Amino acid sequence: MFAFNKPEQEKTSLTKNTLILDYLMRMEKDLDKYRALCIFIHKLQSQKVKAMQRQELIETFENVIKKSGGEIFGLPNEDMVVIFNKQAYDEILACLVKVRFMFHDDVFLQNSIDLESAKFVQFFELGNGAEDFKKLIKSVDAGESGFRGKVASAPQSGGRVGSSFMTGPRKLRRELTPSMLAKVQKALSMTDFSSLIRRQSVCAVIGKSPPQMLFDEVFVSIADLRDMLLPDVDLTANPWLFQHLTETLDKRVLVSISRHDDGSLTNNFSINLNVSTILSDEFLEFDDNINASMRSSIVLELQLVDIFSDVKAFMLAKTFAQYRGYKICIDGITVDKLKYIDRENLNSDLIKIIWHPSFMDVINEDKHFTDYVNKAERARMILCRVDDPQAVEIGNSLGINLYQGRYIQRMLLAQPRKTIFSIKK
Repeated sequence: MFAFNKPEQEKTSLTKNTLILDYLMRMEKDLDKYRALCIFIHKLQSQKVKAMQRQELIETFENVIKKSGGEIFGLPNEDMVVIFNKQAYDEILACLVKVRFMFHDDVFLQNSIDLESAKFVQFFELGNGAEDFKKLIKSVDAGESGFRGKVASAPQSGGRVGSSFMTGPRKLRRELTPSMLAKVQKALSMTDFSSLIRRQSVCAVIGKSPPQMLFDEVFVSIADLRDMLLPDVDLTANPWLFQHLTETLDKRVLVSISRHDDGSLTNNFSINLNVSTILSDEFLEFDDNINASMRSSIVLELQLVDIFSDVKAFMLAKTFAQYRGYKICIDGITVDKLKYIDRENLNSDLIKIIWHPSFMDVINEDKHFTDYVNKAERARMILCRVDDPQAVEIGNSLGINLYQGRYIQRMLLAQPRKTIFSIKK
């Protein structure tokens, strides 16, 4: 049962806080096994949390509550309370990583290191009568805007996907020529492009908790494209021709998404684009065709090598995209290049670090590596190409929470299918 009411009902529902207190009374014998998480939505600078974001916020915690026990409540001031079993603590932290991503562009959270230090969330122990938590609940009914009681802090937790940037040893193939490229581009204009689109999820993983999906990266498998059109040709051998090919692919992906050819791309996804594509007429058409409310849930991924080939064009494209509401992710950063990347100066929302078995060797050789991670901000770092659990273990030890790769995808597939959820009136 979920006691979260729709916004329009909240003004007439002063009994909701009583519901929480009644719930605590029924759980009295087991309260020491539970904690409460308060999310202070009313502190956000935007006038009102959109209905879609509110629903997504509830669904973020839904599966954790269903598996381990607990409850979700809405308060009259639009705040949210999650009561959860302590055994699910790591999973709740993973949920909070997603919450940070959801509201990351709100003025209230823009310069915060984490949600707790920003006083957007607070944890409460529920043992010994849960007096501090009860004071907060009663203060909302009294119309108070804050709470000064003792709070139990949460401990601190410690190339294009699927493309030939990720391939292993290559077979001997012919090099792509201009005439071949022209044929490929012509074929692409007549191909059912949706059959070439693949996905890979970016997830929050903390400790032993299952992955909490943030968004899907949408991409074209270069290997599949080659096998379908030119199986004996190495599409990436000539970097300049391959660049032209990716620009064509960018535009076809944009058309496919804006027409909803995929059938399910409504929000929370990323696309890997060239800087030139964002400055093209095709992107303007894509921007006009999608629902304006979708933009804040779309991440545009730009390759590091593309960015530094024309920094002025990147700054123009980035400024325009962020002004329109999109998030920017810098992709293609190897661990040895992290020291040279200043995410804050580049003003990107996220960065992707490529996992490699030599990751620890680089870290051990550079005693300042943790400083680079801190500078880039852990909450904005994605460790990608994660094919084994070692990558997650090392990433967690560095405080990195976001991951992408085949191992993460296998973990997602191993989870029980999500049940349909509806808000209880």
